[in-house]
Amino acid sequence: MRLFNTKSSPIIPLMVAGLVILVGCKDGSKSGTAEIISSDTDRFVSSPGEWLGPLGSFRNGHSAENNWNQDWVIKEPQLLWKQELGLGAAGVSCFKGMVYCVGNKENKEIVQCLNSNTGQVIWQYSYPCPIDKRMFEGGSASTPVIDKSRNALYVLSHEGELRAWSIDDGKELWKVSYVTKLKGSRPNYGYSSSPLVHRDVLITVPGGKDGAVVALDPGTGEKKWSSGKDGPGYSSPIQINDTSSSNVMVFNSYGLSVFDTNRGQELARARWETDYKINASLPLYIGGHIFVCSGYGKGGGMFRFDANELNLIYETKEAVCQFQSPIESGGFAYMVIGDNSTRAKLACMRLDTGGILWTEPLAGNRGNVIVADNKLIVVSERGEVVLCDASDEGFNGRGRFQAVGGRCWAPPAFADSKLYIRNNKGRLVCYDVRK
Repeated sequence: MRLFNTKSSPIIPLMVAGLVILVGCKDGSKSGTAEIISSDTDRFVSSPGEWLGPLGSFRNGHSAENNWNQDWVIKEPQLLWKQELGLGAAGVSCFKGMVYCVGNKENKEIVQCLNSNTGQVIWQYSYPCPIDKRMFEGGSASTPVIDKSRNALYVLSHEGELRAWSIDDGKELWKVSYVTKLKGSRPNYGYSSSPLVHRDVLITVPGGKDGAVVALDPGTGEKKWSSGKDGPGYSSPIQINDTSSSNVMVFNSYGLSVFDTNRGQELARARWETDYKINASLPLYIGGHIFVCSGYGKGGGMFRFDANELNLIYETKEAVCQFQSPIESGGFAYMVIGDNSTRAKLACMRLDTGGILWTEPLAGNRGNVIVADNKLIVVSERGEVVLCDASDEGFNGRGRFQAVGGRCWAPPAFADSKLYIRNNKGRLVCYDVRK
């Protein structure tokens, strides 16, 4: 794996007597070099036909889809169907030819199962939930999570009501309140994290002094253990993708934490505070290191996770990501830089130093990116979809098209050569990306 290209990098390391000296740190933030040995990302990818939660089955934006059209200049993706879900910024999940989604209509949250070929509603259920329009259109921002081993679907409302449903017929299996039952502390803009199916537990992030993280029994919703005391962020818990790891990382209002799910305790904790206590992007684990990024002028930072410690290696003010998440491919990070005060740019970043190698302007202030077969699929805030190579050499576009109007905050989903894009008003569009 090639970690960096010194010819194209704005930050050039000079090796002097065994020391690494970084030249070109413009913003005065902490500098250092992350000695990333290897990446396991390629072993943790969403299987073709599956997209089980936010940013895919392993929450890293990677799909194993390879039999799809990778030249949109010659053949533009075609609209298969569209469906009106209701307000929200939650992504969709896919499994066995079905699409699972959530939206809010007239203060009712609606959970739906759709046929992936036609968009036809297979089943749906609703329950009372206020729209809660705070700085955006309102509705849920938590992507539904599919539990293959239990044939279950987990859906969290922004009020903190977690429900388990049968994926076959939509029968409600159990429900639990983050606030009343788990004594959680509802964040200002509502809950937006998605629970994590991890081995024999369901990891949730209600936040608060009674448990920053609470592990539930996936079959019953009963509490198994809790740990930590920090308030919730807006990010989702992620398994550290190492075949032997029982660790889960959580990006909350205080900063970054790592929890051992075998022992049910917090292992390490590092401060990463932003304005309004908003940490919303998903952390990126890569070769014994964890990269995080935030908006509101904070930027990004790389931590080394060693035993029970998190040590900050470097910070970069350039990696400003309000809630959009970075992904890794080929030893480089790709992300859509942007927030309320910054126009969106697709960026390629060196993981060892945080140096930005190239950028490409996008419409709006935010966006999301996923990767399949070494190609980036980028969705701008304005609903334009861009296809390009995942390369550190520069932006090489392979076509673009306007998928949907309005604001698009939800991350896309990619399964069975179908691309799913959803806007905040609730319009879900499915595009055929077959060859």
